Amino acid sequence: GQVEALAAKVWPGFGHVVVTLPDKKKGEQLVLLTEDAKASRGELGSFAKSQGVPALMVPGSVIHIDKLPLLGSGKIDFATARKMAEEHLK
Repeated sequence: GQVEALAAKVWPGFGHVVVTLPDKKKGEQLVLLTEDAKASRGELGSFAKSQGVPALMVPGSVIHIDKLPLLGSGKIDFATARKMAEEHLK
């Protein structure tokens, strides 16, 4: 939630969701899926640093998607988001 809030400060007006994926070196990695086509890891990292946010809270990857996957209830479909991230990073 904190990483998504950070992304919302950098890119307001767009949807963002963070998922975790396995990482052979670190155990797991954060991946940000965002509806903002101009979003970049570098920009998020710079903003995080300026706010005193630890580097480990900056996702290792930023993936641009057209629309966040939602459940019928309107909440984020995390299972689908995770699958989207996995497919993108193959």
